[in-house]
Amino acid sequence: GARLKKEGDICKNCYKEFQEEEELKKDTNEQLKLKRKYTIAFEFYKYLELIVICVLSMIVCIAAGGFLEALAVIGIFILVFGVLFFVDKRIAMATKVVFYEKKAVYTFDLGFIDTTKTIKYEDIGDVRIFQTRRQKKFGYGDLCVYAKGVIPGAGFFGGFQIKNVENVQGNLDKIGEILGITIEQ
Repeated sequence: GARLKKEGDICKNCYKEFQEEEELKKDTNEQLKLKRKYTIAFEFYKYLELIVICVLSMIVCIAAGGFLEALAVIGIFILVFGVLFFVDKRIAMATKVVFYEKKAVYTFDLGFIDTTKTIKYEDIGDVRIFQTRRQKKFGYGDLCVYAKGVIPGAGFFGGFQIKNVENVQGNLDKIGEILGITIEQ
């Protein structure tokens, strides 16, 4: 709120923030890179209930003498799952997080949606993993990084979540080493 003496001057607070941002930009030494994992086997397993419903629908159509209806169900089945698998693959390819010496950079670039979040390690309040039963079977899990002051599970204001990370517990331990903290689950 202080008045600047001449045009082009920067107040001390703004200059300090500018210096911190410039220092973070210089941090390019990658410590760990995580990407969202995509496998066809997991996708089929993830949508198992829908696949069973489609197969049962085909059986009912054939049993009722509706061969054309069964073909229609097969066509819809192939179309819906083709779209689901395509979208899941694109999302997996677009999602990554890189841990540097002093910051973590989360990137989600899906063309029309482009999100980049940079979090200084000193601003990280909590790191957690979540695993569904299906994810555990494949060795995957969701990695959640929360900013300080945010209640875990309430939102990702300033934080991020990356789903289906391979070897999530091992990567959580690596993140703890990078951050210099012990993370308990």
